[in-house]
Amino acid sequence: MRKYRRIVKEKDSQLQGYQICLIALSFSLIIVIVSFLLLTLTDKYNLIELFNVISSVFKIFMIVSFLILILFVFSYGSREKVSTLEVDEMSKKSQRKANKIRRLFNDKTIADVLKLVNNTRFGIEMPEIFVYLADDLYSGYIAIENIASFDMLDRSKIEQKISGILSGKFQKYAVVSSELIRGDTYVLYHFEDAQTSMRLVLENVDDISNYVSENKRDIKLAKDLIWHANKVPHMSIIARTRAGKSVLAGGYIAPLMQLQGWVVEYNSAKKDIYVKKFNGEHEPIKIIERAEYWLAEMKKRLNEIDKANAEKYTDLDMTDIAVFFDEIGNLNSSLENDRNLKKRWENAINALSATGASAGLHIISISQRATKEGFLTGLARTNSSDAVIMLGTAADKATERQYLISGYEMPKRKYSAGQGIARFDGSSRKWQEPHFYETPLFKHYV
Repeated sequence: MRKYRRIVKEKDSQLQGYQICLIALSFSLIIVIVSFLLLTLTDKYNLIELFNVISSVFKIFMIVSFLILILFVFSYGSREKVSTLEVDEMSKKSQRKANKIRRLFNDKTIADVLKLVNNTRFGIEMPEIFVYLADDLYSGYIAIENIASFDMLDRSKIEQKISGILSGKFQKYAVVSSELIRGDTYVLYHFEDAQTSMRLVLENVDDISNYVSENKRDIKLAKDLIWHANKVPHMSIIARTRAGKSVLAGGYIAPLMQLQGWVVEYNSAKKDIYVKKFNGEHEPIKIIERAEYWLAEMKKRLNEIDKANAEKYTDLDMTDIAVFFDEIGNLNSSLENDRNLKKRWENAINALSATGASAGLHIISISQRATKEGFLTGLARTNSSDAVIMLGTAADKATERQYLISGYEMPKRKYSAGQGIARFDGSSRKWQEPHFYETPLFKHYV
């Protein structure tokens, strides 16, 4: 069971009321004790008349203390909670390091550097801050109470400033994203280890077997990234020549799928070694015929699922099928002067991407460019935008990212071969937004 630590911030005026009640209660209890001792002494020395007046006063204090106690209990139960935050408990090791990170965010840093404060007539209001660090010490977040207006903040600048604060003593950590949590009480600035690579490193193609998943529909793409194909059925890979897309698709993903029991076919408008290795086609008309063939197979599967009164292919444990279409830009160019073939291709790929998920048929679309002319048509492109890998210069151009990964502001960056960005729905939280990605590296690729 997950354990949580709840952080509660209460109104200052409410806390002051509690303090007053506690002081009054403590004073009344002292009076009661003294009163009891004095009454005992008066009984012993027969001085009751002398202390009658004092006893009456003590009784009044006893009644007042009882009333204060009732008031305190009632007010404590109905106190106003301004903000709450629930987080996983941390190990002692991660807690110690989180405390060190927390100390970086002092009053000066919050007020002068980040400017995340409110000026009120009573003075400066400082936000509550909490740091969470995962037990593996790889990732975590800084939770800053949302007392300032979040919609007025320059999101990218604040993230860069927090990364700068971390770089002083914790150089390996950098902020990768931020979000306003439900209830709008805290802003979470997610950070992670930006220096430790999550790349899979293989000596040769035989090492691919080391990354076979227990769940045959999970494809491991990095140490911290798994493509759950039963949740997100199709994938897009965009990269220029020599950026690493073919080695990723044909050299790693396709053979890994075969090891996990998939049926794999690799088609490419530019004939290469993977077309022959995975029984594909390279001539445009043949590629279209293969797309239409798989469309017919998809319909057969859907009929079987329907007859079995099942919802999808996983209910019948059908074998997953992966159909690769590489060099789509070249394919589109060759079909430009033949409207009939172009229409057949668009109809087939649109239908496969729209309905293939229920039948266990997965389309991996690969191209050098994500533009309308160089990639899939509107419907197929939309259906293939939930799992995207963009490498090299394609990853660094906002004008190209807009076709598959739109709505995200990203700093300009130079990517080497096999490097770029990826976004995968259905994977871990960090991959819901575009994130730096490195393809599996073969040290001695053959």
